[in-house]
Amino acid sequence: MLRRVLPPLLPALLALLIFVALPMLWVVRTSFNELVDGAYMVEALSLDNYTRFLGNPWYLVNTLWFSVRIALLATAISVICAYPVALYIAGTRGLLRNVLMSLVMAPLLIGLVTLVYGWIVIFRGGGLLNSLMIALHVYDEPVRYMWNIKGVVILLVYIGAPYIVLSLLDSIEKISPYLVEAARNVGASRWTAFWKIVFPLTMPGLYAGLVIVFSLNFAAFAVPLMVGDSKTQMIGLVIYREALLNNDLPFASALSVIMVAANTLILLGMGALFGRLILNKLEVKQ
Repeated sequence: MLRRVLPPLLPALLALLIFVALPMLWVVRTSFNELVDGAYMVEALSLDNYTRFLGNPWYLVNTLWFSVRIALLATAISVICAYPVALYIAGTRGLLRNVLMSLVMAPLLIGLVTLVYGWIVIFRGGGLLNSLMIALHVYDEPVRYMWNIKGVVILLVYIGAPYIVLSLLDSIEKISPYLVEAARNVGASRWTAFWKIVFPLTMPGLYAGLVIVFSLNFAAFAVPLMVGDSKTQMIGLVIYREALLNNDLPFASALSVIMVAANTLILLGMGALFGRLILNKLEVKQ
């Protein structure tokens, strides 16, 4: 069995080794080095870079916890926005479906820098978003989106929602429409039918989307760099500053390891939670 499965997987395994495993091992090794005045860095086996971050409550609250909160908020909003879109697209066919799928995938087909610059035009004080909201009397004066965490969250949602829509579509299309129809026939409201039938059956697709979107949001640095203010302390942006601006590669490497570890732990927690929810739903059905 292994002889049949292994050869087709070899190119992918080789790519993972070269482009993921080896660079990550180099980052881990670099995280134990030390930065010395007058030198780029010197080889060492020191935990100072880790204790500098993990032993400092300011970093834990204003960088790690702040990044987790923003990632969770943007991911939750992406889920709320993605479900209606995915449900509507699942019920369409032909040209309309193709057009809607193209619109959903558009953010994924545009270069990130180009996409962010387009939103900068929208976010400006006299830009499209503020002009529209003032015209609709949502608010009376322009709201600051540029150099503000509001703009960062909006952009993270815009980039992340398509991933969840695509993940949900696969699960939704596997649900028999007769299940929802039967629930409606016995008096269930649309919300009850969704919550009792559609939501439990789409949990695998939802979790797959959450893994991708939360990881992207948690590690984001380009969006906070271009839209956030100079004090934005999302961990991906802090790593960028330490590595390229402060030239402190050992500390940036330690932050990278901490970021990957924290992201892995959170995703494992999400996986355990979703696994328990799915098992509970199956037990209730039995």
